[in-house]
Amino acid sequence: MKYSKFALITFFYISFSLTHLVAEEETWKTCLQTHCLSFRLPSLWYLTNRRSNGQTTKFDHFRTQVLKDGLGREIIPALVVLFKESDTKQIVNPILFHAESKKYILVTNIKEYYNLQKLNSEPEQEVFQFLGMVGSFKDKEDTVIQHYITTTNETFGITIIVTCLESVYPQIERDIRLFLSSLKYEKRILPWKFSSIGEQMKKAKELEMSAQSRLKTKQVDQISIALEELDDACELGVLSSCEMYSNLMNLGR
Repeated sequence: MKYSKFALITFFYISFSLTHLVAEEETWKTCLQTHCLSFRLPSLWYLTNRRSNGQTTKFDHFRTQVLKDGLGREIIPALVVLFKESDTKQIVNPILFHAESKKYILVTNIKEYYNLQKLNSEPEQEVFQFLGMVGSFKDKEDTVIQHYITTTNETFGITIIVTCLESVYPQIERDIRLFLSSLKYEKRILPWKFSSIGEQMKKAKELEMSAQSRLKTKQVDQISIALEELDDACELGVLSSCEMYSNLMNLGR
């Protein structure tokens, strides 16, 4: 989808302001309907693509800046979060979802299984929110390291995949430890409520228009609010808001 001249000009004028919003370590939160994930990543990582159909699916793609391995090759690790509603809209079994979602990964050599976010600690039973594993697979002459993590709640399942060549993995290993230790599932306190898709899209467009007005001010506080509005409009299914949000978050890099 093409941007208006206003949007492109605005990107140029506010890039300096947005650069100052980037911290050494950033806290991210991504939601769909009643489900949210929060986590931390060093500012080396950034959101390069966010998509949502506003109903059943949301996709977040994070990546690092270019890393170089011992051969001088340029490598870009990736972290993907995928929200997916059950096709049958029935309760999703965490273990079955974890097994079935392995179609998204290529791991042939599993190195470790792990669990995250303990929900209770009864003596004979420990329950965790996330099921995870890390392993590797061969891609021609290279070995690829991949983390695979899933969580479920009600009719939604969430899959997280981190992919990186083994040759540069030591450069991001600390980042991944930070991500895993901070990863939290949250139930949304005030989820969106709409009586129809039309009402939802109307609200999303109102948020997008409000964000565009705020961006014209070129004031840091208004830009911050505009980013929140674009994020919300994206979640509600407006592709242009997804693209604008992703591009604004990447200015100055």
